[in-house]
Amino acid sequence: MSPQMWVLRAIMAFEILRQPGFHRAVGRIHKAIHDKQHGRNSNPHEPLAPGEATADPTPAGTSRGFFKHFAEEIRNQFRGKPTDLSDKPPK
Repeated sequence: MSPQMWVLRAIMAFEILRQPGFHRAVGRIHKAIHDKQHGRNSNPHEPLAPGEATADPTPAGTSRGFFKHFAEEIRNQFRGKPTDLSDKPPK
């Protein structure tokens, strides 16, 4: 490879390293890897991620909970007393 190509590659690398978007992308990747390895709560002063405070702690049990709710709703329908009656007519 010629010396001119090496110089051109070095200039291109420095131009990429000067971009703030490059540093943000690398920071996000680093944060994601760090969170995977060490867990999310490594810094208690860091604000919560969107949806983190309301996330279901047991996502594996959601299908069972849905089936239980569905069966209860069907039983209530057969008994003639649905659970969510509103005074307003449907639109």
